[in-house]
Amino acid sequence: MSNSEETIFDILIIGAGLSGLCAAKRIQDKCCSQVSFKLLEQSSKVGGQLDGFQSRWITGNHFHAIELCRELGCELCELAQMTENDQAEKKLRDVDPWQGMIFGPLAKIESDRLMTEIDSLSSTRFIIDDPLNMDTFLERKLLLDESRDFFRFLIKISCGFFPNELTVTDWLKFCRSMSSVRNVYEMLRVKGTHLVPLEGWSGLVEKLVRIVGEENIAHSCKVTRLELTAEEDCLVLVTDENGCIWKGRTAICAIPCDDLRRIDFAPSRPMFFRQPNSNANITHVSNFKVYYETSIWKDHGFSGNVFLPAYRIVCFERGQGLLEGSFFHMENVSEHEVRHAILHILSLNLKCHSLLNAVKFEARRQVLPFYFEVPPSFRRSVIFASSNASCWYRGFINGSIQGGVKAAVLALLEVRPQTINFKDVTDMQCIHFKYFQRHSGLERFWYSVNLSSVSRFVAVAATVAAAFTVLIGFTKNVIGISEFETE
Repeated sequence: MSNSEETIFDILIIGAGLSGLCAAKRIQDKCCSQVSFKLLEQSSKVGGQLDGFQSRWITGNHFHAIELCRELGCELCELAQMTENDQAEKKLRDVDPWQGMIFGPLAKIESDRLMTEIDSLSSTRFIIDDPLNMDTFLERKLLLDESRDFFRFLIKISCGFFPNELTVTDWLKFCRSMSSVRNVYEMLRVKGTHLVPLEGWSGLVEKLVRIVGEENIAHSCKVTRLELTAEEDCLVLVTDENGCIWKGRTAICAIPCDDLRRIDFAPSRPMFFRQPNSNANITHVSNFKVYYETSIWKDHGFSGNVFLPAYRIVCFERGQGLLEGSFFHMENVSEHEVRHAILHILSLNLKCHSLLNAVKFEARRQVLPFYFEVPPSFRRSVIFASSNASCWYRGFINGSIQGGVKAAVLALLEVRPQTINFKDVTDMQCIHFKYFQRHSGLERFWYSVNLSSVSRFVAVAATVAAAFTVLIGFTKNVIGISEFETE
């Protein structure tokens, strides 16, 4: 029997990504040597996937991420400072979803209006119970196909599900946990005010590892089974693919949804697990970097920022001669096809044939992350972390950090409740008071006004006017006939 089997840890942390490391740091900060813990990481390195399309940057509103960087001495800078703008005097334009469309300006207006309405519905204290299919909701609310396609793409890449797999209530809950649908769109697009550490996110991970201690991390330890014992002093038994059994009083699952569903739970796992449709036309994402000798797209008047649902691509300029972004596709698309598609899309939309001849091309494929509603814990002994379990900026780096902090507080409430105070509980939630807004009937009506509602009103008004005209004409004819018969 190995040493890992003989030792009973207070807390086992499955996953040494940003969520797991932040959970371990908070546990160590609160209890130091009083609580024993172990991080079980399936790969040979820690930190998780920090170069994905939802984890490239943060904003000034990301409270937990800002606080962590400040505490660890990680200096933040704006993206605008990282790109050499040698053509500052020349106005550079972005490639947006509405470019080249006949009804592009109208589609932009009604999409913006629907964002306002959705944000108003998700910012109330209690979210409405609406079982209506989200795709049907979009059909009713939006007049133009371009707007509907934009929202379908935005919903898919932000939460992992297509609108026809969600109800209106599901989507409003996602919006609440991601802050708002407008914030999601602004986070997926590039803005000069977005923040990144000067040393990169890997520098932040290195500092977390030094604090947590390399000795508290077990590498190449892929968990396959999680079992709760039936004894009065309930233990959590975690089995890895090497057959090693780790024992703990509490376990934190700080791994992505796709990894979480592969773990065999005993007793049976909670019934909240959901998976997107595997036959959909977007199942994977390739995060890419394309290197060129210079930023030649600027010579054609483009900034390098691209957000195109029609081509399933998001892109921006990371540095001089470097374009970075994400391309969304099916699982069966080969690496060669991904490279060919990306270069052709960039060449076509940035109006520069030279972009086909990249100096270097890198791409890393992964399953598109998906998020579903999870309870904070399962039988009080299994606690869910990762960005999926966060309640503020879910899916982004701040969600990962907050998910880890929240899980650590919940775990300590089980094993060392005396160490948790009111500030810990409020910090782990960080719910903004916007969720307690009340909107008047007039405000709700104004938020719901859009091209689709206006067109319906015009159609009804035109129908009523036509019917009234016909009725008047008919009445005049009847009166005329009566007068003729009288004479």
